[in-house]
Amino acid sequence: MANLGVFRDEFYNSIHALTEAQANVGPTATGVLSASIIAGAAECFTSVGGTSQTYTTDTAANIIAQLQTAVATAQKANVGGFASALGSTPPLGVPNLFNMSWVLNINGQATTAATLAGGTGVTLAAIGTLSPTVLNIAGESVYVCTVTGPASITMTRVQ
Repeated sequence: MANLGVFRDEFYNSIHALTEAQANVGPTATGVLSASIIAGAAECFTSVGGTSQTYTTDTAANIIAQLQTAVATAQKANVGGFASALGSTPPLGVPNLFNMSWVLNINGQATTAATLAGGTGVTLAAIGTLSPTVLNIAGESVYVCTVTGPASITMTRVQ
């Protein structure tokens, strides 16, 4: 990414500062999908395995903290010659992450249905007849995740 100066678009639209995609291996048994697995890039891919397991997302506060750290790190890395003038990084909470959205792809590696539960502050929703909590067997479940408040996230299943 070229150094474009202090007033770059990603300061105001922080999704543009993040890495385009990241891939992680999630838990194979009932457990927590940590913030580092489900946030920190414009598109996150994770696989989960196991039979009839329940996966719970991390808390919204932890996911938002992960986003703030990822945005601050990306912005610091891309300010070029302005790094010394700006100090280290923008303070946490700057830029505002409200309404920031990213895509989470959960690839099921099970032979029977697995379920997803929202951690504290995480709301699961779905479009149409999709179930927000039942993950696809041996397939992909796609969620659009949006920061809806200082400690709340909505994960809307779209596929």
